[in-house]
Amino acid sequence: MNQTPVAVRARMARAQDAAAMLGFLERHLWRRTVTDPALLEFCAERLAAGTLRGGMIEEVHNRADDPLVLSAVGASAFVTDEAIAEFLTGDRPMGALDMLLKAGRGEGGILARESDIAAGNSGPGLNLLVIGFAHRYDNPEDPRCRVLLARAIGHFVEAHSGFLLKQAAREDPEPVAGVLISSGMREIRRYRLGEMEIALTHRRRDDALPIFPDSITSQIFAHAPPIIRFSPAQRGLLELASQGMTDEEIGAALDISINTVKRTWKLIYERVEERAPQVIAPRPAGPAHVRGAERRRHLMSYLKQHPQELRPH
Repeated sequence: MNQTPVAVRARMARAQDAAAMLGFLERHLWRRTVTDPALLEFCAERLAAGTLRGGMIEEVHNRADDPLVLSAVGASAFVTDEAIAEFLTGDRPMGALDMLLKAGRGEGGILARESDIAAGNSGPGLNLLVIGFAHRYDNPEDPRCRVLLARAIGHFVEAHSGFLLKQAAREDPEPVAGVLISSGMREIRRYRLGEMEIALTHRRRDDALPIFPDSITSQIFAHAPPIIRFSPAQRGLLELASQGMTDEEIGAALDISINTVKRTWKLIYERVEERAPQVIAPRPAGPAHVRGAERRRHLMSYLKQHPQELRPH
């Protein structure tokens, strides 16, 4: 497809995206088939629970038959200290994939559980392991690829900001690896996989951060504790709202009624007014739907700047 997309959009992967996420990484990064029914079910369950995180980057085209083209995919997880140490000292290509396959076969001590993520985010910190990132373009100099990679990197920052990271590790082909190294990730080693040159990179929180505060690495390691401390149900709704979903779409994604969505919004606003009233401006005059839209706009703006409010604690 040579058509230039009219826009590039990014969203978090949901349980129903597991097959598309794994299939894309098989074709464009791993170059082998790894998915079986057990791994597919495992990944779907972990995506639903939030212990496996995926990014789906789609190009939007002016085509009635197929307006959305999945053009880049990323997958990551928070892992145990032992798992990230094994990844860093191992010498097998695609070590992060090996970690996922072991976890999918039922081996424990690899992926952090929901309770582990909440505890790590409130205490010693978390180990972020990027399992894989790939895009569909053969030529990285293609202008469409540059636009796609910019959005994908931005979404990676959005998806992981607000967590208290202890360390982060990943392995990427060029040119993505070079971008990450220039942002502050440290190269551990390189290897070739077919025609791809892949670099394994790593960074600890206690390393001196790069001089540029807006670099990719600086942004994902920046952290402040949450003030409002939303409940898990409230965080789930707000995370979908932050992706631009309507209340109807949120209800469908969470499998709850529109009345439950509205009740959850009411509880959210009550908690904000109790714990951080400055976040929402004084209620404006006008019809109720106008007031509601204005309050939501203020809250969404605050959450964009303070992603820690959407993370487990």
